[in-house]
Amino acid sequence: MKRFPLALLLVATALPLAAAPADLSLQHWRDALPFSFRYGGRASSALLPAWQRSEQDTPVPGGERHRISFDDPATGLQVVADVRTFTQYHAIEWVLHFRNQGAGDTPVLENIEPLDMSVEPQADCVVYHARGSDQRADDFAPLAEPVIPGYVVRLESAGGMSSSEHTLPYFNLAMGSDGVIGAIGWTGNWAATFNYGEFTKVMQMTAGMKKTHLVLHPNEEIRTPRILLLGWTGGDWQAAQNNWRRLVLDYYSPHQNNRPLAGPLIVGSWGDGVSVADRLASIREIKMLGMPANVYAMDAAWYGKARPGNKYHWYQSRGDWWPKKEAFPDGLAPLRDALRQAGLGFSLWIEPETANPGTQLIDEHPEWFLHVPVPADNSHNVARSAGSALLNLGNPAARAGITALVSRLITDAGVTWYRQDSNNPTEAYWATQDTPDRIGMTEIKYIEGLYTMWDDLLAQHPGLCIDNCASGGRRLDLEMISRSFIVWRSDYGSSDSIAEQMQTQGLAPWVPLNGGQESAVATSPWSHPGELGSTAQVYLARGGYSAGYGTGARLADDAWMPWMAKVFTEYREVQPYFYGDFYPLLPYTLDTRAWTAWQWDLPGQTRGLVVLLRRPNGPFPTMELSLHAIDAKATYDVEIRTGLEPAAVHPMSGEALAHLQVTLPERPSSELIFYSRRP
Repeated sequence: MKRFPLALLLVATALPLAAAPADLSLQHWRDALPFSFRYGGRASSALLPAWQRSEQDTPVPGGERHRISFDDPATGLQVVADVRTFTQYHAIEWVLHFRNQGAGDTPVLENIEPLDMSVEPQADCVVYHARGSDQRADDFAPLAEPVIPGYVVRLESAGGMSSSEHTLPYFNLAMGSDGVIGAIGWTGNWAATFNYGEFTKVMQMTAGMKKTHLVLHPNEEIRTPRILLLGWTGGDWQAAQNNWRRLVLDYYSPHQNNRPLAGPLIVGSWGDGVSVADRLASIREIKMLGMPANVYAMDAAWYGKARPGNKYHWYQSRGDWWPKKEAFPDGLAPLRDALRQAGLGFSLWIEPETANPGTQLIDEHPEWFLHVPVPADNSHNVARSAGSALLNLGNPAARAGITALVSRLITDAGVTWYRQDSNNPTEAYWATQDTPDRIGMTEIKYIEGLYTMWDDLLAQHPGLCIDNCASGGRRLDLEMISRSFIVWRSDYGSSDSIAEQMQTQGLAPWVPLNGGQESAVATSPWSHPGELGSTAQVYLARGGYSAGYGTGARLADDAWMPWMAKVFTEYREVQPYFYGDFYPLLPYTLDTRAWTAWQWDLPGQTRGLVVLLRRPNGPFPTMELSLHAIDAKATYDVEIRTGLEPAAVHPMSGEALAHLQVTLPERPSSELIFYSRRP
């Protein structure tokens, strides 16, 4: 996040003001046209009124879609805005398309801002957002940036990955008791600015790609980042986040059976070092124990070919997307057949956008790949130090080829959860391809190709689920979460239970479909090895509860799988609550002396769940909490569960439940509180 004095920035021509705080009606959108660009050196605000304009409205589930077109008769450039409105939500979404319908190249199209909107705040302004993923304990930590008159707050991506490092591509601009939540749907480079005029007292919001300066060839078409805005009023910004969660779950999450996709309950293993016999034994044990897992996952390193100097490192073998003969003499078919017989899905890891020198894919199709020089001082970067190349998804032949390869693998291996990783910082590769009159074009075509690849795979394999990894949570923009579930949300591993807890608290307000891990029950420093039923172990297991959940298979420990079967049974009971409204009951902190407490309330069902976690150094055994969405005059059935076994249900007044006092004498320890209002 950066703030700049107003004088240092070029301020775009102000658009008509939205009614305070933000008029998100379709009519205002049509009148204000909340986007901007420069074309042939002139601002779009000066050009579009003179262009030919046409509109077409189409009903869609939950609202309407409106196509508004602008045609330049002089050059043949067409600008199309696909706008969506929602019946249930005060929200509006749009994406722009630019197409050259002329016989020659267009003039330069630049500074494209698909969001360029001004509002007139009635109170002090704060931009609430969250850190991106950077393999740190504070991944997804909540952040707040006051917007001071005369300065600009800037949010931006890093390295060509939409949610890497600095921030997630979401924001909540609070202006007192009113505000607007926004999302930038773009899986590459983006930037958003909040410019509060020192004298005008006008707030100008802009968002789009970091840099565009390009001409379009005849019949060439590009799209922009998708913009989604949700207005809110009469409350605080945190209360508004639950309306955002509902909108995302309804319209921007993958669905199955007309409901948001249920997160996987995974037992997994690394792709190397585990024999086929041991994998089959794990599958049999899952079935024998009645463990409610529904997916078996195999991570990286299952692929590769023997060649001189090849040590089968997972990154060195990227580009040899065929099972290792030594590890899988019969391919993946035995694993596929055993999983089908056990009624389990199969999650398989692949990083199709990357290949290393000497692998089959790059040897057979060198023209598919982009390269960058390897900096001498960049040895810490695994992908770059290995000299890896980036598959150019903007090349139609490359995209079609990798899509066909992955599709065959999905079919042959019986994959039900396709896990796509991406560990290359794409920005450096894109920059090597752009010419001065095509800046931004390589990135645009690449990102469009990525979406096409995923859409093709989903169309070719009905029921397929996509697990969006990307170095752990570095591609969590609106476009990607609409197509995928985030099973592995951070590469800051599951050995830190407190970080795992805070990943849930930081990410839940923005991205509902994300998964947690079992918090390294066997390795955390305050656990008690061998005491799998201890209070500490239950605390560690519950620390990773989220919309999805997983653990690793550990055959060396005979007690491990039976223990995790009990944890999974409890998790399956609580999983539906993670699709409800989310209320963090205590502040975000990584302090080992603190408590963590969350409330998950199912709107319209008058029931919910409270998760309490007393951390290992917490000095206070008692905590009083203020719950949300509780009717003080009603009576509730309440179960207070400390261990994994269900506890007795007792009546409790709404007044007592709303001001709940909890005592956990041990540390670390945990408690689940289920509540349901009586009719």
